[in-house]
Amino acid sequence: MKPKVLIGVTGCIAAYKAADIVSQLVKTNCDVRVIMTESATKFVAPLTFAALTQKKVITSTFPDTASGEKDVIYPHLYPATEADAFVVVPATANSVAKLAHGMGDDIVSCSALSLKSDCKRIFCPAMNFQMWEQPVVQDNVHKLLQYGWHQVGPEKGRMACGTSGFGRLSTQTVITQIILNSVL
Repeated sequence: MKPKVLIGVTGCIAAYKAADIVSQLVKTNCDVRVIMTESATKFVAPLTFAALTQKKVITSTFPDTASGEKDVIYPHLYPATEADAFVVVPATANSVAKLAHGMGDDIVSCSALSLKSDCKRIFCPAMNFQMWEQPVVQDNVHKLLQYGWHQVGPEKGRMACGTSGFGRLSTQTVITQIILNSVL
């Protein structure tokens, strides 16, 4: 049986890198679904991920219609309750805060609240180094780690805003390998 990987994409310039991760996972025979915050759709179109996975991308906690399959009627529950691994990539400061505090006001954070207990939880921070260094962000990261989440990155390097420091998304190959190690 194929491992089921749910990728939650949040709004950050590094969102385009999630497409490569999704592509690599599909090529390794994973059953990949993608959910995106509204902010993420401003950086990468859902169509990109739909083309890579051959599956509908979920962008809202509200159904498109009043009837249909369970993932249409209950997008915050399915595919989250069926995932073997849930990966938030990139994990913005905002998404890390929501996850750490149990908020569920978008499809990614709400889906995180619906995961089964044995689902592997992975977050891949990406943000400006000044944001990354904020004590509140570090507190939220520590909370996620205490809740059993696995952190991948960030790395040190040049960022899209032109600054350098810790906050750069880890490489797609590293993230993909960690996901595969968690489900295989």
